[in-house]
Amino acid sequence: MKPTMKDMMTGSLRAMMLSFLFSVRLLGQQASTDQVLTLQVLEINKIGINNNAVALIIDQASLEDGTPVPATNEDGVLVWITNGDNKKITVASNNPSPRFLIKVVALDVANSAGVAAPEVILSDNTTKDLVTGVSRVSGRCKIKYTAAAKISDGIGSETYIITFTITGS
Repeated sequence: MKPTMKDMMTGSLRAMMLSFLFSVRLLGQQASTDQVLTLQVLEINKIGINNNAVALIIDQASLEDGTPVPATNEDGVLVWITNGDNKKITVASNNPSPRFLIKVVALDVANSAGVAAPEVILSDNTTKDLVTGVSRVSGRCKIKYTAAAKISDGIGSETYIITFTITGS
């Protein structure tokens, strides 16, 4: 008897099913497999300040010596995080030759997150150390500004952009 079209299709379908089951069975027999995973951790350096604008006003003078009384502000809190080693936090002003005296210092460096440098004078636009010894840590400190003027400086105002940076030591 000659095979019919139905018999031929049924035979082809059986052959395809057996082939599929055989390949699934081969795959199912493998107990484990490997995959290569490459993980790269890049250096992370983030810094921010909670108070983006500070105003200092010198409006009093000492009667004893006639010099203006310095103005201070400790409202800013600087926060940082780094997973790098041997870092420091620097401070710089955009003013290359300020008329009035501006000083800045880091206070209460938290979590053993570095060592506060001595108070610095922002007398030009060069970078100065604020916190040193920063390695693999998140930290914070208060920022204290002191502004002073001499009688000979007269009156006036200046605006400064103060930049804090995490950088290598």
